[in-house]
Amino acid sequence: MSVSSVSSSASTIDFTEFRKKMADRMAERMMKDLDSDGDGALSKAELTKASQAATSSGNSTSSSTSVDDLFKALDTDGDGSVTKTELSAFMEKAAPSGPPKGAPPAGGPPPGPPPDADASDSSAKTASASSTDGTSSTDTTISTEQRMAAAFQQLMAAMERLGASTGSSSTDTSG
Repeated sequence: MSVSSVSSSASTIDFTEFRKKMADRMAERMMKDLDSDGDGALSKAELTKASQAATSSGNSTSSSTSVDDLFKALDTDGDGSVTKTELSAFMEKAAPSGPPKGAPPAGGPPPGPPPDADASDSSAKTASASSTDGTSSTDTTISTEQRMAAAFQQLMAAMERLGASTGSSSTDTSG
């Protein structure tokens, strides 16, 4: 078995195919989170809205990449919208080029979280975490804006990886 493939008795997949499938899944999820008008494509306005959501949620990181730069990198055919195919190709290009190097950690993966001892104890903690206005501080529902912000941050991180791998943050090849 080569390092660039994963095998089982049921199937074999090489790393390139795996990377493509993961990019497709990420693009599909991002499209759901960012395509606020539901037309199946991303506009510059939708990316700007996601950027604003990231900034207002406090999840924004400083970057030399602008929304315009990101949109240019995503919209490879220049038609003014980003399709799922373009988004997937971008995410695949930004993904690592090979499997992780080195041996897996000694002893295998870290242990998972301990199981809840008592569900009623858990609900008591939730009740005690409620604030005076009746809202709970243990709310785990993610808002549309939070999903948009997270998807935008993933795109910006991918853009930064591409910039670092090419030695430049610009993807414009026109002169």
